[in-house]
Amino acid sequence: MFWHVYIYRLKVLIRNKSLLFWTLAFPIILGLMFVAAFGQLDQGGSLETIPAAVVLDDQDPEAGDRLIEVLTAIETDEIALFDLAVVAADEAQAQLEADEIAGYYVLKHEQVTLHVGQAGIRQTMMKGVMDQYVQQMALYQNLLASGDSEAIDAMQTLDGPVFQARNSEAEMSIISFYFFTLIGMSILYGTMWGLRNAQDQQANQSSKGIRLSLLPKPKSSLTLANLLASFTVLFSEMLLILAVYHFIYQVDFGSRWHWLLVVVALATLTTLLLGLLLGNAFPNMPLPQKEGIATAVTMAMSFLAGMMGSEQIKYWIDTTIPILGKINLVNLISESLYQLYYYQELASFYVNLLWLGALLLLFAGLNWLVERRVQYDAV
Repeated sequence: MFWHVYIYRLKVLIRNKSLLFWTLAFPIILGLMFVAAFGQLDQGGSLETIPAAVVLDDQDPEAGDRLIEVLTAIETDEIALFDLAVVAADEAQAQLEADEIAGYYVLKHEQVTLHVGQAGIRQTMMKGVMDQYVQQMALYQNLLASGDSEAIDAMQTLDGPVFQARNSEAEMSIISFYFFTLIGMSILYGTMWGLRNAQDQQANQSSKGIRLSLLPKPKSSLTLANLLASFTVLFSEMLLILAVYHFIYQVDFGSRWHWLLVVVALATLTTLLLGLLLGNAFPNMPLPQKEGIATAVTMAMSFLAGMMGSEQIKYWIDTTIPILGKINLVNLISESLYQLYYYQELASFYVNLLWLGALLLLFAGLNWLVERRVQYDAV
């Protein structure tokens, strides 16, 4: 019976041409617009050296020397990432306001902060370097505390954080960064499939739900069959979208495809559960209005993730209230793909993966609580 319901539901979903357009065709069309708008960014083949400055407002000269050594050692495609200058705080701020540098780091009491005047690819890279540096220094301090001499010696031989090793024949593609957020938004459109599941399986929302509620099977079995069918459709759509982006639009996603597919699968299931939760939470609301809420939530998350020219807002959230970025699915997905593409160490990626898993369990638990309380009177 389970597989019969699954196959039936799968046939119903793939016949919904409207949802297929918004969750499959629209992201592909939008991706083509991204290529037209940002394709010129990849001219020149590789990234240019970023003008930056360092302000050493610290009593510990060793910490300052360590930071400068790390920043000057970073290279990509055998080109130094930073054109670095050590200046006073006032001079660094003046150069930033004059747009002579992309940003500057401040080292104070062994704490590193980043100051930028605007948000963009260069500033995002500077933040990524700072995050890696902070992670490695925290690891180094933990090793010192543990007294593991072999690990300390191995750590000291490192030149500092480096970018993910890449195929020597492949050029670093800046446009990839813009597509990461687009993929997050495309997955969030899958809330529509979750909403449709809630609409069709609840007896107080549709005639289909009335018929399905009469099946001599537990309600959980029906829910799981519908969820698996919608997951099959949405995950297949995302695989096709990724294939089009990579093979036709020439978007570089790096080499860690196994982790990328794990992120997409987890995010897809989380999104479907979010849509199902929205559908169950508003049983008396017409479906078009619930779809409007889901679309508004998707657009808001995309905006806060920096997709619509809102990089400064994203940067402000990342530095002031990072918890907001962790519960933003679009931001969580795009950051995970960014870390897979750009970071050599995956500690922060694993943290994002845990957040995705936590949101998945939260939405699943809330759906279970809502659905187990639904009862219908016989007439």
